[in-house]
Amino acid sequence: MNNPMKPAKLALLAAAVLFVASGALADPVSIPIPKEGWAISFDAPPLLKKKDSHRDDGAYAFLANSGRFNVSFYVEPPSGNGRTNREVYDFYWPQASRNPMIAQPTVKVSDTSKYVKVTYDLVTKFQGQTVHQHNANYYFAFHDRWVDVHISVIEPEASDAAIFDTFDRTLDYELTAK
Repeated sequence: MNNPMKPAKLALLAAAVLFVASGALADPVSIPIPKEGWAISFDAPPLLKKKDSHRDDGAYAFLANSGRFNVSFYVEPPSGNGRTNREVYDFYWPQASRNPMIAQPTVKVSDTSKYVKVTYDLVTKFQGQTVHQHNANYYFAFHDRWVDVHISVIEPEASDAAIFDTFDRTLDYELTAK
């Protein structure tokens, strides 16, 4: 039996698979921290518009995006004597949490051996429209530095959960050969 709808259905299915797969694409990224002998690595959508800056005291900032996905991180000398991931979180999150755009019911904190993670949504009005942004901050201490890694997606869709899951699984930091 020849069904004229079959090729059309197959074409639609193939297009849908390609669309879903293209949204889930992630590139391995490794960013060396200048003059520190270590790097931060993660998998993310292909990054564009990369910017970074470095100060003599070892502070380093990195920013990049990929469409609606944004990533930034800040590496700084410790503020105080704390050397644990929880102490980094205890220092930075109380400052960040004052943002009035944070939808407080969406805030979730979790601890792993690598970092303390906070996820939350920002909600604001822009030109009469409500704008949503899903965010995650990862706080950790490593190699005598405090680190705040931030990722976000503007106007998140259900498929964007895979970007956050991949980032969570692959975020790492390690010493590199000098």
